[in-house]
Amino acid sequence: MIKTEYKRIKETLYHEILPNGLNVFLLPKEGFHKTYVTFSTSLGSVTTKIAKKDGTIIDLPEGIAHFLEHKLFEQNNGDISMMFSKNQANVNAFTQNNRTTYLFSCTDNLKENIKLLLDFVQKPDFTEKGIEKEKGIIKQEIKMYEDDPSTVSYMGVLNNMFEHHPVKIDILGTVESISKINKEILEITHQTFYSPKQMVLFVTGNFQVDEIFEFVSKQQENITFDENYFLVNEDFEEQNFVVEKYKENQMEITVPNLLIGIKQGGTDHSTENIIKKELEVSILFDLLLGKSSANYKELLTEGLVNDTFGIDITYEDTYGYFLIGSETYLPKELEIKIRAIIQNLPNFELKIEDFNRAKKQIIGGFIHALNSLEFIANQFTKYYYTNVSLFEILEVADLITIEDIEHTKSVFENDDSISTFVIYPK
Repeated sequence: MIKTEYKRIKETLYHEILPNGLNVFLLPKEGFHKTYVTFSTSLGSVTTKIAKKDGTIIDLPEGIAHFLEHKLFEQNNGDISMMFSKNQANVNAFTQNNRTTYLFSCTDNLKENIKLLLDFVQKPDFTEKGIEKEKGIIKQEIKMYEDDPSTVSYMGVLNNMFEHHPVKIDILGTVESISKINKEILEITHQTFYSPKQMVLFVTGNFQVDEIFEFVSKQQENITFDENYFLVNEDFEEQNFVVEKYKENQMEITVPNLLIGIKQGGTDHSTENIIKKELEVSILFDLLLGKSSANYKELLTEGLVNDTFGIDITYEDTYGYFLIGSETYLPKELEIKIRAIIQNLPNFELKIEDFNRAKKQIIGGFIHALNSLEFIANQFTKYYYTNVSLFEILEVADLITIEDIEHTKSVFENDDSISTFVIYPK
């Protein structure tokens, strides 16, 4: 195993690639009673194609990553959640744009739970009857989220921003796309993306490294997948300008909901340090619209925002965007104000004392977050699939200068990259 020590944060990470290709990462944490385990694949909602050996491209139905996640929990030998519960563990899973993760936490029976996790994820039990039943369940879930204001505004602004990129497609898919899923396509997708070579097992918490590594290795001795299908590097040909600058909707809400999106499409981020980009934009947003900034205090004083005001920063290999949103009784006025703040950014003075404060706050927040096993496991997997390490954050943050933040202003220069979506009460 490769042993990497991060002395500044007092963490030691162990890594090994098993003979079948599975990447295993172990991060022991002294003094913790709980252990947290994640098992992840790069299959997410933005994955739309796979290829056969002969080069034939197979289009995947929208929503298949989420559908497959649900189906793996259905096994003929019993209820998976109940099995983990009997082992005193809590199990869960989630599908995101760029990955699917299965996870559990426990204080006892770690080996038994790891075996259970590996078994139900790697050995599916698909039946036509079960697939048809699941279609009904997910179609109801789709309809439920169609009535959720947060989901509607989020998907609305993504569709405003992106023309081709599948990030604009709901992770659940559509009623029509779910209808196209069958046993064959589920098996092909599982064989391709749940091959050990495509997966990462991450274990952190209270355990003995050699003992758990030997156990996992033994469990994977006879696990191999046929390599008949392959991943496709997709080119989404996305431009830097948005498709729609403004759209609105009406729903059963009491307070209007405003969401502004700033598109970072048209750029291949795969060769860049995504952690550095995220940190730089985070610092800039903190200085510009953070809770201690003059702009935020002005928005609050004028009654344009309330405590729902928030900012989200997303960078992935093939797309990126920033979201600024709030409930507000004055959505038009808030939109004008936010756009004015962004347009005036070239004249926004960066003060060294404010920069140092924001930087220290981010570093302190990261160090504090390392007390959370959930944070470590989930964030490690997120950055793993963008070819960077979670534990690089401190080193990257140390190197960021106020000149870097000045340069980062350029990501807001294109007014055509900004779009607004508003939900009004009926």
